[in-house]
Formats: sequence, C-alpha cells, structure tokens
Amino acid sequence: MEQTPQRRRPPRQKLKMPFFGDLMGGSGNSSTGQEKNPLNGKITPLIFLVVLVVYGIDYLTSSNKNKTVTGAGDIKQMAWNGKITKKWANVIDSARTHYLLEITEVVNDSTKEKKIVDLFEEKGDFWDKVSPKNTLIKKEGSLDVTIQRYFKKDTVIKLQYP
Repeated sequence: MEQTPQRRRPPRQKLKMPFFGDLMGGSGNSSTGQEKNPLNGKITPLIFLVVLVVYGIDYLTSSNKNKTVTGAGDIKQMAWNGKITKKWANVIDSARTHYLLEITEVVNDSTKEKKIVDLFEEKGDFWDKVSPKNTLIKKEGSLDVTIQRYFKKDTVIKLQYP
C-alpha cells in the first residue's frame, strides 16, 4: 500500500467575525458554530446589506438633486447661457399651472450644469416662444432673455412678473 505523507501543519480554523458567522472556511467542524447562535451567520449579514443599500440609495438621491428656481427675484439673480433640454408643465388645477424649463449649461469642456426654472407667475408669452434645443442667454440682474433658434432670428423677450 501506498503511504500518504503526513501533513506538515494542522488544519486551519475557519475565520470567524462577531455577528457575521463563519467566513471563507478552512477545515473544521462547521456544526459547532451554528448550534451556539443561528442568527449570527444568517440574519445579521442580510441586515447589514439592507442598511448599506438603503444608505447608498439615500446618498445618491440626495447628491443628485437639482434645485428648482422660482420667483422673479431668484430668476433675476441668475445668469443663463445654455440650451433647453426639457420643457414641461405641472398642472395642479386650472388656476395653478407650473411651467418648468430644464436648462443645461456647459461649465467646462467635460462638465455640464442643469438648472430647473419654474415660470409659475410669469405673465408674458415666454413659455410659448421657447422650445427644446433653443439656446437661452440671460445676464444676471436682468429679466431680458435672448432666444437663439436654428431657423429664426434671435429674439429678445422680457420676462413679465406681477
């Protein structure tokens, strides 16, 4: 019969972490750890992963929020030089309709900044004259907006607030 060489060292024990159970086990008796506390190896890692996923989702949604700018004072303080990427209206009831524009400005060659503007109390026809892909240029401290279009001449429209 063939003799097997003796092992040079004893078998390694399983790695154990408190509340996480046995991880990446070596050889050893696996039934002893489960008899002590069955919750360590099953429920605690799941709770940890759920908390980690919820925290990650909360962090991503809070860091990617775009602030909506409303009112004549806030819009007057802004400077625009970008294209309209989205245009939509939120109708709450017939008396309250929020007209919203998403303006994308190129800050550097690689970074873009999005601004969402709510034209709730604007009384002019600015909403009807702009469309997506138009470029809006507005200086800070003014309510005059220059609309650059592809097939029409540039138009200057003054935002009218009560």
